[in-house]
Amino acid sequence: MPTQRKPVWNKVIFVDWHGVLSCDPFWLSILRNTDHPLHHGLTVATETLFSDESLIHDWMRGDISANQIVNRLDIEADDSFPPGYLRRKLVEDCQLMQVNQRLVQILRETRQQGIGIILATDNMDYFQEALQHANGQRSLTTQSVEEKMISFHSTVQIFDDVLCSCTQRVLKRENPERFYGSWLSTHALEFRDALLLDDLEVNCRTFQRAGGTAIQITDQRSGNDADLLPSQIQDWYQET
Repeated sequence: MPTQRKPVWNKVIFVDWHGVLSCDPFWLSILRNTDHPLHHGLTVATETLFSDESLIHDWMRGDISANQIVNRLDIEADDSFPPGYLRRKLVEDCQLMQVNQRLVQILRETRQQGIGIILATDNMDYFQEALQHANGQRSLTTQSVEEKMISFHSTVQIFDDVLCSCTQRVLKRENPERFYGSWLSTHALEFRDALLLDDLEVNCRTFQRAGGTAIQITDQRSGNDADLLPSQIQDWYQET
């Protein structure tokens, strides 16, 4: 039974990463650069990799490591690249991910109202490593207003905490009580105090069945559509 902490927030919003905050792929600097020597081989290898849903889910649960995945690809034999190149690029390329600028702005404004903003992502060990690195750089860099709206590093700074499937050892859809419940209990909260922003309908449904509220977000949400989100958040806040 987790030790309950003194409440910091009376409401929290869980925010998904891929498909909500960003739609960029792994190995961004290679897959989107047709001149890169590994572009073709990695493109083919990742298509095969991501066709194996069971393997990807095992990676997301932390049952398989990024090193094991890279070894499966078997395309790092070129001596012109240092050992561990593909593993390192997994982490480094997170910094290149473009984020949904409007959504980040909305979350920043919402956080100023005293609502906790928690990243809740089905993701892998390399992504968790990139998050930790970005958090470790909180006070070491100064960025322009424009950079703060688009960078991975600055987006990470809006989160009050992180729940990642590779450390939770379960996917959101599989067991929301296990994924979110312990964290909520530790912070003296319940599912009724929480809102989920996620692109997958199955994740939204299971969160709602657990007692929370969910808003399904798509990567097409922009412009006037995104302008609806603040009022939806306010409606949820007032109703609950």
